[in-house]
Amino acid sequence: MMKWALPGEALRRPAQTVNSTAVLGWRLFRRPDRDYLRTDQSACAGYSRGWRKVMTAPRPQIHPDGGLDWDGESDGSVTRPVPLSAGQRGLWLAQQLSPDVPICEAQYVEFRGDIDLDLLREKAIQAGREFRSWYLRLIEVDGEPHQLFDPSLDSLGPVIDMRGEPDPVAAGLQWMRHEYTAPLDMTRDRLVAAAIVQVGDRHHLLYCRIHHIALDGYAGMTIVNRIAALYTAAVQGRAAEPNRAAELSALYEADRSYRESKRFANDQAYWVDRLADVEEGSSLAPGYAPPRADSVVAVAELSTVTVGRIDHSAEVLEASPAAVVIAAFGCYLARMTGRDEVLVNIPMSGRTTAELRRSGGVFVNVAPLPIALGSADTVATLVRRVQSDLVGTLRHQRFGLTDIRAATGYGGQRRFAGPIVNVMFFPQKILLGSLTGEFHILSSGPVEDLLIDLYQTGEPPRTILHFMANPDLYTGPELSEHYTRFVEFLDAFAAAAPGTDLGQVHPDSVRYGARIRSRRENLAFWQATLADLPVELRLPCDRPRPVVMSYRGATGSYSLRAGLVGALKGFARQH
Repeated sequence: MMKWALPGEALRRPAQTVNSTAVLGWRLFRRPDRDYLRTDQSACAGYSRGWRKVMTAPRPQIHPDGGLDWDGESDGSVTRPVPLSAGQRGLWLAQQLSPDVPICEAQYVEFRGDIDLDLLREKAIQAGREFRSWYLRLIEVDGEPHQLFDPSLDSLGPVIDMRGEPDPVAAGLQWMRHEYTAPLDMTRDRLVAAAIVQVGDRHHLLYCRIHHIALDGYAGMTIVNRIAALYTAAVQGRAAEPNRAAELSALYEADRSYRESKRFANDQAYWVDRLADVEEGSSLAPGYAPPRADSVVAVAELSTVTVGRIDHSAEVLEASPAAVVIAAFGCYLARMTGRDEVLVNIPMSGRTTAELRRSGGVFVNVAPLPIALGSADTVATLVRRVQSDLVGTLRHQRFGLTDIRAATGYGGQRRFAGPIVNVMFFPQKILLGSLTGEFHILSSGPVEDLLIDLYQTGEPPRTILHFMANPDLYTGPELSEHYTRFVEFLDAFAAAAPGTDLGQVHPDSVRYGARIRSRRENLAFWQATLADLPVELRLPCDRPRPVVMSYRGATGSYSLRAGLVGALKGFARQH
C-alpha cells in the first residue's frame, strides 16, 4: 500500500491518551476523541512548517491504458492525475518565480455558542471529499504539473486551544498570520489547510487557508457553506441536499473547451478593443513593488447611515450597490492622482454555468475596468456608465487578466495594474445549527498595489470596509489616511442627489485634486520641454580664463551725507 503521511503520522494514527508531546515547538495533547494543540507562541512558525507538511510526492508512471504505478503502494482511492487548467498553470509558474510569497487566501468564521467539534470535523472531511479540490495534491507527470484528489489528506486539522493566552483572540490571529504568510511548497505542503482555534469556552474560530491553485475565493466560500449545511442537517436530524460538485476532470474540460470555442475568440476581441487606448493603471502610491505575502491593513465597520445611503443611491439610479461603490472609488482615485481616466480592477467569478457555480476549482478572474470622468459628469451619469461597463465585463469574464495582458500586445508588457475593488454587498450568512457565524477576511492573496474588500457579515449584518496594501508602497499611516478620506468621500458621494455635478461632491477632495492636477501638468510641461536636451550639457572652453583677484572676506567703510541720515531716521519713526 502506498502511504502518504502527515508529519510523523501524528495526526493520522488512531488517537491515544498520552502526556504532552513536543511537536515542532507546539505541544500535542492526546485525547481519545481528538487531537488537541496548546500553544507556545514562540513556536508559531515552527508549527506552520510542520502540521501543513505532506510526504515527498511519489512519482507516477502512466500506462497506456490509463493505469498508474507509484514509487510506493496505492489503496486505489487516489484519482487519476488531471492536467492543470490555464489559470492553474499560470499560478504554478508564478509560485515558482516567487517561492517565498505564497499565493494564498485566508479567512476565518467566528462562532459564539456550543459546537460539537467532532461533528464539525466529520462534516468538514465529508465536504472536502465531495468537492475533491479541498484535498488536492500536485505531482509532476513527465515533467508537467498535474493535479489529483488524495483522500489521505482528509483532515480538518487540529483544535488549537488559545484559552491560556493573555489575549486568546490576538494569539489566535497571530498564529493564523504566521500560517498563511509562511512559504509553501506546492508539492509537499497542504494546498488547503484548516483548523479550529478555541479562544473561549464557547468561542471558536474556524480558520481556513487556501492556495489559489487549488480553489479560488468563490469555491472556498461554497465549500465553507457546504460544511455548515452538512453540520446543520446532522444536528436537525435530516438528510442534507445531495452534493452536485463537478469532478476535477470535468472542471479541466470546462476550461479546455472554453479556450477552443468561438466564445474565447469573441472575448479576446472584446478586450483588445475595449483596452486599445487605455493608459497603464493608476495607483494611490508612486512606483511599483513586487507583491508581498503580508499586507498593511486598515479595516473598520461602515456606519449604518453610509450603508443606507449606498442602498438608496443604487435604488434611485437603478444600479447595483457595487456600481455605486466602484464609481465612488474611481472618482476618488482620479482626484488623488490628478487624472481624467483611471483603471480599477474588478474580481469576477468566471463561473458562467450552474455546474461551475456549485463546484470547486479555479475560475475567478480579475477584469480591468477603465473609468473616465468628464467635466459635465454628474453622480448619475458616472454610476450608470460604470453599471453598463460592469454588465459588459460580466459577459466576457471568462477571459482573465493574464489572457488580456497577452492579447493586448507588447509581449504582455501592458500590466493594467491598479487597485482591486471587490464589493460583496450581501450578507455572508454561515449557519452552523442554531449559530450564525461571522465571516472575517484575513488575506485575499499577495497584494501588488491595493485591495479593497467591502462585505457584509454577522447577524444583524455589519458592513466591513477592508483595505489591504503592499507594505513596500504604503506605510500604515498613509493607508489609514486614504481609508479615512475614502470613507468620507463615499458617504458624500452616496448622499449626493443624482443630478449633482461631480465637482460639487466633497469639496475638500476637489481642492486637493486640483493641486495634484497642477503638479502633473507642470511636470508634463517640463518633461516635454526638456525631452530633447542631452543628459550632460557641455559648455565651450576655447581659451583659458584669466586669473581674477578675489575680495571675499574684505570689509569697507563709507560716510553718509547728513541729509540722508536725517531722512532715514524720519522714515524709521513713521514705520
